[in-house]
Amino acid sequence: MHIISKRKDYYDGVAGSMGIDKTIVYERTLVKIENQKEMPKEFHGNFGWSRNYDNHFLNLGYSDIEEHCKKYEKAKFFLVGFCGKLYLGWKLQYTVKEYDEEKKVMSEVVKVDIIYGYENVKEYIRGNWWKHNIKDDIEYVKHYDSINMFREINAPVFIYDSDAVITHGDYGRRLNSGIFIINPILKDYEFYKVLDTFQTFQELSMFLGGVLGRGEKEIIEIEDKYKIKKHGFDKWSFRRKPQKNK
Repeated sequence: MHIISKRKDYYDGVAGSMGIDKTIVYERTLVKIENQKEMPKEFHGNFGWSRNYDNHFLNLGYSDIEEHCKKYEKAKFFLVGFCGKLYLGWKLQYTVKEYDEEKKVMSEVVKVDIIYGYENVKEYIRGNWWKHNIKDDIEYVKHYDSINMFREINAPVFIYDSDAVITHGDYGRRLNSGIFIINPILKDYEFYKVLDTFQTFQELSMFLGGVLGRGEKEIIEIEDKYKIKKHGFDKWSFRRKPQKNK
């Protein structure tokens, strides 16, 4: 697999040890979508109070920290779509005091632990919308057939990150819920905790070459009328225009 990207990811080095198959090309162009209506339908929902119950995917973004948790302060849900499968993850935030050498003072620094899998994180979180139980939403998303989402965006990897929620106006009125990222850098989300470098590279190669059909590029014939315009000609370039009567 030949990777074209401006940024490096944790699995890129595998190509050097396994060789590069240039018949499979991954153009890893990062795209961020903030407008919910432009995201796949799975992330569409109503605005206002009713929305958190009509969409299993969006419900997961309302998880919060349990009262008994002493270390963490906030829980932010994200979803990784990778080669036809969905992986649940949470960013658990906490604050520590660190000494600032430049300012010569102690300051508070926000840090994040990334945890994958509901079984690994459930002791820390709960549903925070009137203590809404997110277990049913978890089961729905875990067993959801997501292959059409990958075909819709025509990419092997995406991330929905609820950490980008923008709230404005009345409480509960959310103008934007999360951000949808196509072709993200997976190391930013510590995805190596789920799949190692070789597994990630191999699954990407197989998915691109198989499901998305990214083998050798097909030669697409362009209709003559479009070829003419492409080269700056029009329909009168090789024929005489009609003369106006004097």
